[in-house]
Amino acid sequence: MNTGRSLLLLSSLAAVVAINAACSVERTSSSLAPSSVNVARSTTSASKSMIGAWVSANTLSTAAITALMPLSSCGNFQWNITSQTATAANGTFAAVCPSYNVAGTIVAQLGGATIPLVFTGNATQGSDTCAFTMNGVGTPLSADTYRITYTGTSCLGPIQGTETLRIASATPPTTPTTPTTPTTPTATPTPTAPAGAVDQVDLRQAMVYGGGPDIANWPITTAITAIDINSRGVALAFSKKDGPGRWPDVTPPGWDGPIQYTLWLVVYTGGRLVTAGGIEYWHGLERSGGPPSQIAQNWYYSPAVWGPLSSHQPAVGEQVGFFVTAGDQRVKDVRAVTERSNVVIVRFPGDAGGYFPF
Repeated sequence: MNTGRSLLLLSSLAAVVAINAACSVERTSSSLAPSSVNVARSTTSASKSMIGAWVSANTLSTAAITALMPLSSCGNFQWNITSQTATAANGTFAAVCPSYNVAGTIVAQLGGATIPLVFTGNATQGSDTCAFTMNGVGTPLSADTYRITYTGTSCLGPIQGTETLRIASATPPTTPTTPTTPTTPTATPTPTAPAGAVDQVDLRQAMVYGGGPDIANWPITTAITAIDINSRGVALAFSKKDGPGRWPDVTPPGWDGPIQYTLWLVVYTGGRLVTAGGIEYWHGLERSGGPPSQIAQNWYYSPAVWGPLSSHQPAVGEQVGFFVTAGDQRVKDVRAVTERSNVVIVRFPGDAGGYFPF
């Protein structure tokens, strides 16, 4: 077997995680009708009732949430303000993020032209929980709109963002629809993604090193259902790995044996997402890659080929993205089918390993 099928190592993502509100928010409780006094030119925040349920004005699908800024945006916020005095309002909130959910409490300090805010809670991914705190300020922009800015910290890194919140009486602007011209179906329809096969980070925002540069546009035809990482490497479970419909083998030029699929790593480094094909698997090879602590030196050892990945060793607990592609996509583009899996995100383990079901 050609030594080009060498074992390589494992992967990481998002050294910085921000928990952002990615949507406008409107109040749905009837008790939240706005005061007739223009907020922007008058009264203090204490003169307006905030008690009730608040939800995102635009409910987003999972795909839409993952299309937001990578690993730093959340959507479908739910706020429930349960009590209010002349000086404070209190309640709970929750949101859906690309790879985790967030929930906690919110406290608003009333009585001034602006509203100081404090958020505390937990970001949850599977059985992992990470505490966070945020401080923010709500500034009235009009009678029905506030701008919220916030910053804070979590065990995963700094948190910061800006969001516009809308109250119930505000009618969101409508976008005119443009009639579309019917298209003639093609003879070969695009493969559809199986249930649950949704990217947890937007690959369109990633810089690609090695492999197909248009990897983000490849059809998702299989879902990763489990990743098992230990000191000997990475083992994956996905539907196109075995059986009658498995991805076909390809033999790169000059090789004496075939490759079935390639494991990719996605990391957030140097202020942006970066990805590259890293480990080649032939059919029947269950695990490859070596210990997690040696990913930079074993997987992406050449700066000329893999750029910032060569100097980025993921830290334990860092957010890491994994996905697989058909064929050999390690510094080459050899494939019989143009298909990939969804991207899943895990917290990078140490050499003791970790198991991540999806």
